Formats: sequence, structure tokens, C-alpha cells
Amino acid sequence: MDEIALFRVVHVAGAVLLLGNVTITGFWAAFLYRARRVVPFRLVARAILWTDLVFTVVGGIMLVISGIVLMRLRGYVLASTPWLQQGIVSLTLSAALWLGVLLPDQWRLERTDPGDDAALRTLFLRWSVVGWTATAFLFYGLWAMVSKA
Repeated sequence: MDEIALFRVVHVAGAVLLLGNVTITGFWAAFLYRARRVVPFRLVARAILWTDLVFTVVGGIMLVISGIVLMRLRGYVLASTPWLQQGIVSLTLSAALWLGVLLPDQWRLERTDPGDDAALRTLFLRWSVVGWTATAFLFYGLWAMVSKA
């Protein structure tokens, strides 16, 4: 396997881990939030934190490092490659939302008193709206990178 092919595999695997985790986490969290009377939501919030730390961070690191290497190996110039700029901006916006809003809200969700339904609902609604927005940025970045439009 040549060097470019190896880094492309790492790049795609990183994208799959990142996008797969954030997408399925949104669905499972919504499903389990609705069942919070039966399933303690603190456990759900803790699972979200751990899967984010494992799959989102590892996938993101794989994506970024392999992307930088591929950009250099293939000779792409960032200033003259719009699809690359769009992909990087999309990933950056999503990461900023994750670090600035989602991760702190995940910690709050884990620590919220299960009996405080109003606080839990407010936090979960914000986490969901911001989370799906961050996910949309990632899917747009995927589209930009694959279509090279």
C-alpha cells in the first residue's frame, strides 16, 4: 500500500468514527431522554461523555492529522483550494461548538439532579439543537471534501 492510500484510509476511518459517533449519539440520546423515567439520564450523559472522548476525539485527531499529511503529499495549496477551505471551516465550526457548548453541557447533564426536570429539559434541548447544528457542519464538510465543489 502506498503512502497516500494509507493516509486516505486513516482519513476516511477518522471521518467515519467522528460522523458516526456524533450522529448516532444524537439519536440514542433523544430516545433515552424520552425514557428518562426508566433509564437514569445521568448514565446516558456519562456514556455520551465517554463515547465523545473516545470516538469523537480519536476520529477528529485521525481526520486532522491525515488531512494535513494528505494536503502536503498531494501538493494542495490551501489558499487556492475552495473545497479544502470549506471542509476545514466546517470542521472548525463544529469543533468550536463542541468545545464551547456541547462538552460543557454534557458535563452539566451528567451532574443535573434527576428530579430537576425543567433544568434537564432546558439543557438537553440546547445540547440537541447545538449538537445537530455541529453535526450539520460536519456533513457539509464531508460533502465539500467528497464533491470538491
